Amino acid sequence: MFADHVRIYVSAGDGGDGSASFRREAHVPRGGPDGGDGGKGGDVVLVAEAGMTTLGDYRRARHFRAKPGGAGAKRRSHGRNARTIELRVPPGTIVRSSPEGEWIGELLAPGDRLVVARGGRGGRGNTHFVSSTHQAPTHAEKGDPGEERWIDLELKLIADIGLVGQPNAGKSTLLAALTAATPGIGSYPFTTTSPNLGVIELADERMAVMADVPGLIEGASAGRGLGHDFLRHVERTRVLVAVIDGAAAAPIEEWQVVADELVLHDASLLDRPMPVVVTKLDLPEVRDRWPKLRRALRAAGHEALGVSAHDGTGLDELRAALSTALAEADVAAVAAQEVDVAGVRVHRFDPLEEGWEIVVEEDALRVRGRRVEEAANRTNFENDESRERFHRLLERLGIEAELERLGAGEGTTVRVGRAELEWDEEE
Repeated sequence: MFADHVRIYVSAGDGGDGSASFRREAHVPRGGPDGGDGGKGGDVVLVAEAGMTTLGDYRRARHFRAKPGGAGAKRRSHGRNARTIELRVPPGTIVRSSPEGEWIGELLAPGDRLVVARGGRGGRGNTHFVSSTHQAPTHAEKGDPGEERWIDLELKLIADIGLVGQPNAGKSTLLAALTAATPGIGSYPFTTTSPNLGVIELADERMAVMADVPGLIEGASAGRGLGHDFLRHVERTRVLVAVIDGAAAAPIEEWQVVADELVLHDASLLDRPMPVVVTKLDLPEVRDRWPKLRRALRAAGHEALGVSAHDGTGLDELRAALSTALAEADVAAVAAQEVDVAGVRVHRFDPLEEGWEIVVEEDALRVRGRRVEEAANRTNFENDESRERFHRLLERLGIEAELERLGAGEGTTVRVGRAELEWDEEE
């Protein structure tokens, strides 16, 4: 089944905990700390795979979790790094956070990779906390938690040529005649309910990918018919082919409806090279009206080609026109690259990256800030020395004083990162 929009849950692995162990050997009465570091948690990575044209693999399997890193051990043994999970997606996949809709990235070419959930860093063992005044630390860090979130995957097919027109205009039949594709074809509207792809050999022996986009009706840009679901697939085609049903009662008016919907979706679409073809010239009534129809299209600014997918009329001329249109698209692409500023990234200042804030919740006080949250996640609160280190950090950053100002007292719940703590006046 064709699928071009799915929502999946990705969860990277937590980092492994560092070890708080001491060297214990015969004849070594004062063996120092020898705890190893924890291993890194597994990442979740999207990889664009050539040949994939649908996100259907993710219709059922929606949850993906990487393994945690291994815990550190004695004798400075480091925990094992967890394996990365790779999820295959089609080229042309856009990734956004859900439900916020924030841009994460896109995968355009086969082999492109995008990390969508990073594994947690492993905690450091107690060997890292030895000092001249503290020779036997029992403190070791816990591993950082891995990232986890829902993401939306949206596919915009990447094709060189896109066939656009009203339902039953003959797009699928034309695709089958020009390529080796075998789309479903019928004499009724909406035979095509998902894009079909084929490879066409052009007049200059160049190979190109052609897409048959489902028919567009009036109101498609507002979601009517198959509107929003498939208008996205014309955005990445370099050349559009206007397919006009020669047997329609009002062919030019029907095409104008399609053109209007393209403009409403993205006005720049009509700036692309766009050969115009009138189909079904094998029908006697279409052959008879073709000269008049061609003159009318010429008066409207379109130099149209008459074709028949059944007897081959005009197909060679169409291939030549497509070769010319793709050459024009190549020139336009080079010119666009010279002035393209789409690669500029906007970096927004995040005041919580180094600083902190305290948010009053219904049943607790929550401390927010990257540095303090990471420290809480790495702290083993069952260990006295680790707990004292975290307390000193709160004092040093001024967080303890602010908590007291906000009314923190005996038994108040304080949340920091994943930790939920109970305020103790004595401590």
